[in-house]
Amino acid sequence: MLDPGHGGKDSGVARNHLMEKDIALDVALRLRPKLQASGFKVIMTRSTDVFIPLDTRAEMSNSHSDLFFVSIHFNDSPARAIHGATVYYHTAMSAPMAQTIANSLGKITYNRGIMTANFRVLRKNRFPAVLVECGFVSNRAEAARCATPEYREEIATQIAQAMVQARYSLPAQPPPSSLPGQSQYPTVY
Repeated sequence: MLDPGHGGKDSGVARNHLMEKDIALDVALRLRPKLQASGFKVIMTRSTDVFIPLDTRAEMSNSHSDLFFVSIHFNDSPARAIHGATVYYHTAMSAPMAQTIANSLGKITYNRGIMTANFRVLRKNRFPAVLVECGFVSNRAEAARCATPEYREEIATQIAQAMVQARYSLPAQPPPSSLPGQSQYPTVY
């Protein structure tokens, strides 16, 4: 299940001429056919600019069986220099997918690693679930990249590759080399 964050009356982060709800939806719509081409059945919480409450998103996921929930977001920070992708998870069963997605996104952006979080869409999900913060739209340079369809296509490609790798039990790829000051989170496999 793909869950483009926010939507409708909830714009999410709105900075540097970007609205999170729009670019999150764009990434999810680009991700869907990539996953379908790899044999995934893809269900989306939204495929248009509509508001869906957080509890409803988790309920939609829990009404199915044998799925993986991926919520797509973009980040914000008052510290404008912060950049990169972070993947959040709530339960241990979600940690391997979180790490695989973080490693894959690390090929195109700064890998901020994986972190546990008590986000409602994660904690209320009975299936493995992750929330992917694809980048900081509060960082001017990163926002400029996120504004381009080509970069959003690359984000979708990296997430799809990670999900295919995890589904078909391909060997885990080592994380990209650490950048100075980058936090290291343990890989849980």
